[in-house]
Amino acid sequence: MSSGTTTLAERKAAALARVRAAVGALCESLAAFAPTLQGRYWLFGSAARGTLRPGSDVDLLLDFLGDGATRLAWDRAEAECRHLGLIPDIMPIAACDPAFLAHVLPTARALG
Repeated sequence: MSSGTTTLAERKAAALARVRAAVGALCESLAAFAPTLQGRYWLFGSAARGTLRPGSDVDLLLDFLGDGATRLAWDRAEAECRHLGLIPDIMPIAACDPAFLAHVLPTARALG
């Protein structure tokens, strides 16, 4: 018979499952939206590597031409993250150092 008590390990596992599901929904949404602006998002970091933790942020690079498209892509990503309860860390790819990109892009996942 169950005591009705949830263990810390069970709570952590449930929180991680929620974060993973939210990241999955985010990826689907952004992948569908990116072509409308003729660009793509790049998911990198722990979300792309599959090493998320319950408090992990979601690292995104924006690969869109022009300030207008980049701003719209940024706004959409922030809104989707907020809706899904995720913490975004967003950067335009054009503003990134080449060494940084060489480090993160090999394990990044293109969305769109």
